[in-house]
Amino acid sequence: MNKINVKILLLFFISLTAQAKLAVVTTTTDLKALVSEVGGEWITVDAIAKGTQDPHFIEAKPSYMTKTSHADLVVSIGLDLEVGWLPSILRGARNPKINPGEKGNLEVGPLLDPLEVAQGKISRSKGDVHPFGNPHVNLDPIRMGKAAVFIAERLGQLDPVHMTSFLEKAKALQRRFESKTKIWQTRIDKTKIKKIVTYHKTLTYFFDRFHLENPAILEPKPGIPPTSGHILEVIQVIKDQKIRLVMVENFFDSTVTHRLKEEVPFVRTADIPVDVDGEAQINNLDDLYEKLVQTLEGK
Repeated sequence: MNKINVKILLLFFISLTAQAKLAVVTTTTDLKALVSEVGGEWITVDAIAKGTQDPHFIEAKPSYMTKTSHADLVVSIGLDLEVGWLPSILRGARNPKINPGEKGNLEVGPLLDPLEVAQGKISRSKGDVHPFGNPHVNLDPIRMGKAAVFIAERLGQLDPVHMTSFLEKAKALQRRFESKTKIWQTRIDKTKIKKIVTYHKTLTYFFDRFHLENPAILEPKPGIPPTSGHILEVIQVIKDQKIRLVMVENFFDSTVTHRLKEEVPFVRTADIPVDVDGEAQINNLDDLYEKLVQTLEGK
């Protein structure tokens, strides 16, 4: 092979390397939205769970294993949110670079100051408890701004050439969420709503960020469907504390809210998305948080 052919071949491989995009798989649509914005044109990204699905319970399909077999990076929430299905997918993918502990595997939840970390002995009698903390960090815009930076740093480790671009995009997203959070807080304060009932402890981080209380949950224990006796207890709490709003995550059965309306006519109920793509027009995290704020406003 002469020198000219060697140069042509070298340039060809350099071109391929420059054009290669990192293949990222996320467990949820919220993480996909973050990765997509941070990675920009230098990555491809796909999510496993749909925005209308409860991310606790996803079937580990062979198609997901095939998808992750070609991934450079898998981004998950962690905190046991995906414990029932992600390990099976990773094993089936047979892709050593995305195994736990490797550079191609990133759990953001443990990095975001989890709330409700379990104390003492944990047993199944307490329901589906997450011992490492509540995993629904996606509903706090400030934490997700921090998650964007962690994602940018990991993308930069895998693609150092574009590290600066990743970090710039992440910091811009973080600043946007910080600015909007102040506006959302002002709007929430104007509603005069302080207490809200939910079906599951999905909105814990949203409530914590915006200084709201969640004095009653329709599930008697995490992961346990509502019982008639427990619903009566919740109704009494609503009456006693004059709670004006019940927000039911839209992948749960909302029929229980009809009984609440019958028993407590003054309460307002709303089925809400809690993930990107959870309903039409929720295309990114900004849309998701805006929808939650509008729900409090009665829109």
